[in-house]
Amino acid sequence: MAGITAASASSTSKSAGTSGSAADAINDLDLSTFLTLMITELQNQDPLNPLDNKDMLAQLSQIRSVGATDKLTKTLDSVLLGQNISSATNLIGADISALSDDGQSVSGVVDRVSIDKGVPKVHVDNAAGLAPSGASGEVEAGTYGYRVVWQDDNGRLIGLDFSGDNAITTKGAAGVDQAIQLRNLPKTEGSKKVFRTDATGKEPYQLVDTIIDGSQSTFTDTLSDEQRNGTRLTQEFQRAANASRSYEVSLTNISAIRPPG
Repeated sequence: MAGITAASASSTSKSAGTSGSAADAINDLDLSTFLTLMITELQNQDPLNPLDNKDMLAQLSQIRSVGATDKLTKTLDSVLLGQNISSATNLIGADISALSDDGQSVSGVVDRVSIDKGVPKVHVDNAAGLAPSGASGEVEAGTYGYRVVWQDDNGRLIGLDFSGDNAITTKGAAGVDQAIQLRNLPKTEGSKKVFRTDATGKEPYQLVDTIIDGSQSTFTDTLSDEQRNGTRLTQEFQRAANASRSYEVSLTNISAIRPPG
């Protein structure tokens, strides 16, 4: 019979009722377990080609070595996890720039840390809103209100309302605010439609564009009043309960860290 391997020894130790993992059982090999292994080997070896005692002891030594290596690996993994958790918690309150786990570019303050499958993640929660963009566009000086709407799983129309105090005023300066960016839009299962007023900030809201990818967190509006689609938002909608975007970020995806305050 072929010599005992680490796998067969693990299987034998389990059948003998030893507790803990196979590696731990091998490392804690006692006389009873040793005798069980030896008897099993003797019972199953080829009587015409018996295993030499020295070979059996060498194999048992190899098995213990494999178990010790496995235990060392687990210890090092635990140390690394502890270091990563410490690094992650030290970022709470810091302002970071990063790529989120769902592929979105994000900047904001870390407010909490979680552990996902043994890997620490930092979380950034940013409120949805409007901001001037330096992108090339045709947005003229004025005050603009926006409404972003989508359907939930029950077919109800849900949306965000950026009007009144939440509207944005621009000067129409090239490279400064001839475009407007909508930031931190909530993740949705389906597409979202973006509607905007004209430069007076008053209704009607006309369609600017449709965001096909529901996971997209930003949208840049570059259209003049005349370039809007013309389709008006006339249907009433329920205001979204959560007007923010929560980002989950792996430590390796953080590109910049700015100290708190």
